Amino acid sequence: MSPTTSLRPVPAAPSCPSWCSGESAAEATGSHLGIPVRLYAPLSADPVADAPLVTVRLGLGHAEEARGESPRLWLSAADCTAELDSEALGALIEGVERFALQLRGLRHRFENVICGGLLETVDHYPSPSHPLELVVPCPPWCQFRGEDEHNLTGLLRDYFHGSTERVMDLALQPLTWNKRERALEPETLELCMEHMPYAPLPQLDLTVGNSERGHHVALTFAEAGELRTHLNDLLALGQEYAPSDAPPTCQELVEYCGARILEHPFDAPGFYGHGVGSTRQGGPVWVTLPWRITPLDREDRITHLLADVHEARDELVAGDGGEFVQVGRPPGAPGPLIVADAA
Repeated sequence: MSPTTSLRPVPAAPSCPSWCSGESAAEATGSHLGIPVRLYAPLSADPVADAPLVTVRLGLGHAEEARGESPRLWLSAADCTAELDSEALGALIEGVERFALQLRGLRHRFENVICGGLLETVDHYPSPSHPLELVVPCPPWCQFRGEDEHNLTGLLRDYFHGSTERVMDLALQPLTWNKRERALEPETLELCMEHMPYAPLPQLDLTVGNSERGHHVALTFAEAGELRTHLNDLLALGQEYAPSDAPPTCQELVEYCGARILEHPFDAPGFYGHGVGSTRQGGPVWVTLPWRITPLDREDRITHLLADVHEARDELVAGDGGEFVQVGRPPGAPGPLIVADAA
């Protein structure tokens, strides 16, 4: 009987809920713990307690999570003492008042966000996953990063994260008179990113206007991505057909117009060139040139004849009923040159 190896299934590690702070010590004990709300002894106490006097935080054991139970608020007290004088007692009272405000904020979020409560308390997000400030500190792009109300030790409140504004002057829009500044100001486009309370993702805020008036819209990431796709498509289309800073070469012009270049086989007195073009979209164009002219003169005549054909307003009817335009004079034909109407 051949020996066999018995493999025991390894249970998958439980994924942390959105409010979990991800502390390795808590995960090692089989628990999820949120950001703590702490009450410390005042700095002037003798001796100063290194550990907080009281700590309250969200907690959920892995066993309770497996049974589908909701998280609870865990309260713990440090086994320490602190001697207080009158000044230290006043500082402790201020700390207790602040601690009470933090507890009220924690209770509000625990009841209305994490466990699910009144829908009107979460504004635009009826199924929020977490209160923003209990999960992560300010992201690197937040312009309020480092302020007391935008870090984990600050007062729990419904603040938002906001990036710095990107401002563009809109050159194609008319200037507006600013009554307060008594000066003309341009229309602007302002773009920034904000993460609102309870929202799972940030949003992009777009404002068009000036200091007197403006119009604001908010875009989700999906909408902003769709807008970016449309802009890229339109930019590619516009740049493809936009006129170049350098004028096209004669050969590029001939290829773009689909012109047929012919040369008259004999020297006709007074013949400087002749062009005929169909009036239908993409119709053929014929350009006839005198024989034995210099290359520079040849390019110049081709360029002017093609321009005259496409700018001509006088339309002629051929024998087969087709419409065409004609510029210049056919070789050997009497009479004045036919010139395109440039109006």
